[in-house]
Amino acid sequence: MDKAYEGKAVFITGTTGFVGSVLLKTMCEKLKGISRIYCLYHSTAPSLADAHDNRVVWIKGDVTLENWGIPEDRLQEIREHVEIIFHLAAYTRWNTTIQEQVHANTLAALHGADLATTCKKLTRYLVASSYWALCNRLESGNIEERIYQDLTAESELSEIVEGGNARLNEWPNAYSYSKNLMERVLHHRYPGLPVMIARITSVTGAWEYPNRGYCDFSISLPAFVRAITQGGVRYFPTSMKSAVNDMIPVDICVNILLANAVDPSNTQFQVIHCSSATRYIPTLGDVAEMTGDVSYYSSQNEYSEMLSNLTEKQAQLNNIIVGAYGFAMANSFIFDDTQARRPLHWMAPETLSRFPIDVDVLVWPSIISSMQKQLFKPADGCSNL
Repeated sequence: MDKAYEGKAVFITGTTGFVGSVLLKTMCEKLKGISRIYCLYHSTAPSLADAHDNRVVWIKGDVTLENWGIPEDRLQEIREHVEIIFHLAAYTRWNTTIQEQVHANTLAALHGADLATTCKKLTRYLVASSYWALCNRLESGNIEERIYQDLTAESELSEIVEGGNARLNEWPNAYSYSKNLMERVLHHRYPGLPVMIARITSVTGAWEYPNRGYCDFSISLPAFVRAITQGGVRYFPTSMKSAVNDMIPVDICVNILLANAVDPSNTQFQVIHCSSATRYIPTLGDVAEMTGDVSYYSSQNEYSEMLSNLTEKQAQLNNIIVGAYGFAMANSFIFDDTQARRPLHWMAPETLSRFPIDVDVLVWPSIISSMQKQLFKPADGCSNL
């Protein structure tokens, strides 16, 4: 991996997010051969230990603007030197309009693609998507590493920009629809650009780096664990016992991104899944039971009666968690990871030990328990829900 990044200049958006921050930290500490790491920030440059690495260049900008709002002098520098762009910035709040989501998630990725076409040395424009982008599928089954193209995205985008909702009702929220729209429009407009769409499933605490269980408790499965451990959430439908929600440790996810961005078999437009493909991962019921004392209900009346045992705040949070994972409980998808696992064929054992990407070796109970322990550390800063 070091050789693959030797002398390269890379550009990252979203370094203030969980995955982006671990990506930057990994690059700074493990890829000493990288020549330059350009990082876009929106308001205040992050005060991180990695910011002291003289290879890191912080650039103020805005992904919702053309050329991501990058100042002209820096823009020319990026066009001359950057070889790989990691576009991880995203707007993940669900309680917003489709116009806001498209502006931040769909159009931002298109602005990045326009910029990428002007980069003289570009070998890969990697764009983070989400498994939520495919949650409009009506039948359970395997989700392939490809774009589910129907050639209607351009008209949908136009309708949304003009204030309409297009096909929003087919997705559970505006975020998921905006990510799906982004995938289809990019695929339609830039067939010759070396784009890689990385659909990321539920990001969990780390497997190894920077330490086991390291996580952000405001997102995905860590929020689920915290809600049970500290929020008093205890009641779930019986379907949760067998429901499988694909998940991936943050460091494994980052390593998959790094390895696939430089995979020698890359083609012009690709899709990878940063997923576990449901191999060896516990059900949501297993996770809940590892985390706290939980009970299951089989009817809405039974659930209402159970909620009466909680405070108003606890009951509200219980409803939020059950609603958030309703999709996983009602569907059974497997996110194939054949493409994402290609680097296993060329990564040497020593490289794999430093940048593990094989989800088959994970011990999930150890990850879950380590995440839970993080909640009780005095400096965690996530003690209140």
